[in-house]
Amino acid sequence: MKRVFIFILAVSTFLQSCRYKTQDHVKEGVVPTTKEAVIQLDSLNKADTSIRSFIGLTTTDIDLSKMHECLGVMLSENALKDKYALAQYSAIIDHCQHGQSKFVIERFLRHDANGRSVFLIVDELDVVANYPAICFGNFRLAIEDDREENYIVAFYNNDSEKITQISRIWRIDLEKEKFVEISKPKDLILTNPDYVESDEDPAFTFP
Repeated sequence: MKRVFIFILAVSTFLQSCRYKTQDHVKEGVVPTTKEAVIQLDSLNKADTSIRSFIGLTTTDIDLSKMHECLGVMLSENALKDKYALAQYSAIIDHCQHGQSKFVIERFLRHDANGRSVFLIVDELDVVANYPAICFGNFRLAIEDDREENYIVAFYNNDSEKITQISRIWRIDLEKEKFVEISKPKDLILTNPDYVESDEDPAFTFP
């Protein structure tokens, strides 16, 4: 018998790039402090996000570059003392849904002079979204060793309650600070957080 993986997803643990809504990042932003820094990092805003690496930069650098932040959430791991976050950046806001962007793993580095959190980018994952055919989301799943971890999943949003067409999966390995692609489990089924059951009669046609 094939093992069927069915995971119930809480809204608070899911990040999606395909139906992006403007929202505040859970991490505190950092305001540019010098004009020189803005000029020096302005090339990030113009560069192709799939070419320009963000690894080694801080969230202060990204803020100064004026990259658009599509998504952001803290990643909690009880076994790890370091604090991590997952974020998604794009040069253009529309690329969150249709175009190139980056998912990045961020490790807490320090607080700045204003007491705001600064994170160091330790790894990145370049993606190209094209809703609804190619969507990317963060799911917390128990796939390997029955231990719940965070995964980035590429899937087709078929506007139904269950997501069954899944193409690729990456585990967010916080111990190695890496995105690690894994083989897709057979018969993997996910709950679609975008799905909203309609009470309308399907036979009704708007005049």
